[in-house]
Amino acid sequence: MAGSLFPLIYAGCLLFLLLQAFRMMRPGKALLSRAMERKDRTGLVTTHPELLDDQGELTKDDLLVVRFPDQGSLENSPNA
Repeated sequence: MAGSLFPLIYAGCLLFLLLQAFRMMRPGKALLSRAMERKDRTGLVTTHPELLDDQGELTKDDLLVVRFPDQGSLENSPNA
């Protein structure tokens, strides 16, 4: 008896978990697309204080770049 119910229970659990996985991934797409925008959670673009000079303007100094060779190809910065 239990041997004949096992495939049905297994298929039901598999279907349920598959549907739950798709449900959980759906909001992630919306969050990812919002994260790709150039706004933070306040709706304003924020600048790190380290990039500001004494007058509160963006510094014109060259910035130190750290590259890790094991991470593959790197994207060029827009100012380079």
